[in-house]
Amino acid sequence: GTTALTSLTTNAGGGTTLRNVLASDLPYGEVATSAAIAAKRAGLDVVIVNSSSSHIGEIALVTDPKSSIHTMADLAGKKAGYTAPKSTSDVLLHLALKESNLTGKVETVATGGFGPGLTALETGAIQAAPLIDPILTLQPEKFRVIMHFADLIPRMTWLVGITTRDFAKKNPELLRKLIAVRLRAVNFIYQNRDEAMRIYAKVWREDPQKVATYFPKYFGYDGELTRGDFEKAGLAKMSAGLQLVGDVDKPVAWNAMIDQEFLPKDLPQPL
Repeated sequence: GTTALTSLTTNAGGGTTLRNVLASDLPYGEVATSAAIAAKRAGLDVVIVNSSSSHIGEIALVTDPKSSIHTMADLAGKKAGYTAPKSTSDVLLHLALKESNLTGKVETVATGGFGPGLTALETGAIQAAPLIDPILTLQPEKFRVIMHFADLIPRMTWLVGITTRDFAKKNPELLRKLIAVRLRAVNFIYQNRDEAMRIYAKVWREDPQKVATYFPKYFGYDGELTRGDFEKAGLAKMSAGLQLVGDVDKPVAWNAMIDQEFLPKDLPQPL
């Protein structure tokens, strides 16, 4: 017999996505690595079965174009925002501050999301905020980019595929097929770029001409969409970031969190 995948569900991210995944009839989905770690620590039956992204894409730290802030060094003594405690943006900000020798010199503020972060920036409550596309590309005059996080943090496995150990044990072949189908989708996106952009515009109800201004740059990010296999450098950087924000108190034991058994056999398995 065959199993039909009839729908995909998007969520607000983080813990919300993870809870929805675990509560569904098909408990497999992509979540932030930090959310998977938090769930495991809370005693939930979670296992990471594939990587999804080891490049953080276009996310940048921005400021008001009228401000005196031009570089990371200019943030000393100022306030910088991130979306939520122990989120990916929290991890990125603290890693970037460490790489810039600014640890302890910048006050970090949880704003509750990208939108509220921009509001806090506009009102002067903070002096820097994280920003992503499409706004980053479509409204460049509204913000000054202080730095693109990927310039300081080129590799970080921030998004992974998860399921429950119970589901993996009872449905190993179905799980292998789900991961294989994801790989086919990734290959399709990179091999059929124009079609991928058209599909993206249709699904997200975006203007195709506007999508064409920012979508192509994702193809240049090595690891924006991974094939599913894991890389030690990306996992190590994620672990270092989680330690900086206090999510873990020692390096993550990835071998206890990750099961590579369900990956396509032609993919490397370095762990």
